[in-house]
Amino acid sequence: MAASQEDTPLFPRMLVFITRVEDEKKLEEVFDSMHIPICYQCRGKGTAPSEMLDIFGLSGTLRLITVGLLPRFMTKELFEKAEKQLSFRRRGGGIAITIPITGLQHPMFQMLNDEARLAVEKRIKERIEGEMAEIQEKSEYTVIWVSVASGYSDEVIDAARDAGAKGGTVLKGRRRNSERVSQLFGISMQDEQDFVMIVVPREKKAEIMSAVSTACGLKTPAHGIVLSLPVDEVMGLEE
Repeated sequence: MAASQEDTPLFPRMLVFITRVEDEKKLEEVFDSMHIPICYQCRGKGTAPSEMLDIFGLSGTLRLITVGLLPRFMTKELFEKAEKQLSFRRRGGGIAITIPITGLQHPMFQMLNDEARLAVEKRIKERIEGEMAEIQEKSEYTVIWVSVASGYSDEVIDAARDAGAKGGTVLKGRRRNSERVSQLFGISMQDEQDFVMIVVPREKKAEIMSAVSTACGLKTPAHGIVLSLPVDEVMGLEE
């Protein structure tokens, strides 16, 4: 079964790279970095007049031809990476083109879709990791978020203050969890909760979290869950 262009929102393209044979490894690395499977690769000979070869920077005749498939939205990034790695602007670097595909076997389209999803997920993950690393490095404060059974917020605040916190904000709410979680931790599926938000200097985070977890953690009657989040920007806090 074939999927037509109208049925494929990825707008697949066939890409054709004509490069120097010695650039084979570099090109494969570029393809692998973007989860683009190489469908075909072969050697060829140029037949254009020497002046045309000079225009394209392809002096000589032996060429590496690489043909693959990718969604249209990935072509710009692919070309940027390939140009950086293979120096297409330099004489002899090679040429690359993309051609719209008007029909494609469904299994091939599914493979292309899966590879594109992996590429997008990878880029999102890399961006998140980079941004989080930057936040962790620059942030001076941390938010400690604690969820405990209703009525235990005072114990959380007391434990946090004893460990160096100046106070916190208490909110009322309800927890809903799966049957598996309830059985695993021995807590009800639905229960009234106190939520405590404490903003603390980053260097005090570990000590305060440890104190709150000891006093009101999962193994206590408070059944507390303690986590921390980096603060990007802050205003209104005084030492």
